[in-house]
Amino acid sequence: MRKGGAFCDTYGLSIRNIVVEHLLENQGLDFAIGDVAKETKVSRPKAYDIIGELEKKGFVIKSRIIGKTQLYLLNKDNPRAKLMMKDFKECLRLVAEEHSDDPAHSAVQISRAGLASAKNI
Repeated sequence: MRKGGAFCDTYGLSIRNIVVEHLLENQGLDFAIGDVAKETKVSRPKAYDIIGELEKKGFVIKSRIIGKTQLYLLNKDNPRAKLMMKDFKECLRLVAEEHSDDPAHSAVQISRAGLASAKNI
C-alpha cells in the first residue's frame, strides 16, 4: 500500500482512501483497475472490490474498452464525487498554504500531496 497524501492525512489512511485519492489525483484520465492496483500498491482483488463499490455508488463509471480491458473514469456528474473533488482541492490548498514560506519543504509536501494534478481540477 502506498503512502497517502493530503487527502488521506485529512480523511484517514485506509486502502479505500488511497484508491480514492489516486482517482482524484488523476481525474479526467480513464484507468484500468490493474493500473490502479499497481500505482497504489494495493492487491488486484482489493482494487477490484473498491472500484466495484465506487461504481455501485456512481463515483466511477465505465468509460471504454481497449482490447479486453475495461476502463473507468471518475464520474464528475455524481454529487458525492463533486464533493470529494472539492475536498481534495481544499486539502491541496491547505498543504500549499502551510508550506508556502518554506520553498525547500514546500516542494516535497506539494509533490506528496499531488498538487501537480491539482491544476486539472
